[in-house]
Amino acid sequence: MITTVLLDLDDTLLGNPTQQFIERYFAALNGHLNETLHEPMMRAVRAVMERGDPALTNSERFFETLLPALPVSRAEFEESVTAFYRDVFPALREVTTLRPVARRLVDGLLARGYTVVVATNPFFPREAVEQRLAWAGVPVDEVPFALVTHLENMHFTKDHPEYYEETLARIGAAPSEAVMVGDDWYFDIVSASRAGLHTYWLGVPGTEPDTSGTVHPSGCGTLDDFARLALDEGWLERQVPRPLEPRQIAPRLTGTLAALLGAVREQPGDDRAALLSRLVEREQTARERLQALARGESAPPAVGPVPVADAPDFTEAVARLIAERRTTIDWLATLDDAAWDENLLHAADALAADDRAIITKLQSS
Repeated sequence: MITTVLLDLDDTLLGNPTQQFIERYFAALNGHLNETLHEPMMRAVRAVMERGDPALTNSERFFETLLPALPVSRAEFEESVTAFYRDVFPALREVTTLRPVARRLVDGLLARGYTVVVATNPFFPREAVEQRLAWAGVPVDEVPFALVTHLENMHFTKDHPEYYEETLARIGAAPSEAVMVGDDWYFDIVSASRAGLHTYWLGVPGTEPDTSGTVHPSGCGTLDDFARLALDEGWLERQVPRPLEPRQIAPRLTGTLAALLGAVREQPGDDRAALLSRLVEREQTARERLQALARGESAPPAVGPVPVADAPDFTEAVARLIAERRTTIDWLATLDDAAWDENLLHAADALAADDRAIITKLQSS
């Protein structure tokens, strides 16, 4: 059953010809900033898109790449960028087009009890995303989106299925109960499909770019078509969960870990490292259970609360948990197809579900 709808922003909620907008955007940005920053900034953007890391937000990776090339201090750079989004960026609204159906769709979904997420590729900062949502007629101060993804709050971009896993984990939803709606075949359809989501492509039926025939959207049409199907014809209620596949497990365990680490970072107090130490022990026990299942043995019982070992500092604790999760994922990658029976597949998926449950608990505490 679908409970969650992810909506792309550009050329979905907002009419925005991508190539024209990007050209105008960089022309304006280069005119505002020092021109020598263009190439270093492009390298930083490429670094964000090429590789995600549960330990670094996209913003942190952006600055990790950019800072060595900055001819000014970070503070001066950020002050100039803030002024750009305040004084220059709003003029780009003239490139975009309001789609009245966007507000009707979002309001209708929320009124019917669906969770709604703005799933835009997170290489723009929050300010740039929120301005475009206002141009689309769905400003964040009026619409209770469960999440709006942007540069500062995500660890992956949409070309990685981990992006979708992280997005859903942050709101406590499973991929099997979500649908992604967007215009970009690769970012919105292929990547989301690989994460196990239903997809609705804003394209023309029969013109799908995929020539292999391995990706099949659950629906296809305009945003108006989707609004009619979702709000008037019960299309969302008719969707059945897509089958769980072994290829979904590695990005799922990586994406939910990124969301979990983000939730832990937001916790107040000094017990975050101790919590991570408990999660390390949970990971080790879960891996032992998976290995027993792969050997055809009865899995040992699930671990209960574990005693806290010597708690390292927070940075070291993060590194330990990431290393343990990577060990789990690397071991799973050694299994051949025959090893992936239903018990093992669902036990591996349960580890990601446990990540989501912990995130929900942390957010409510």
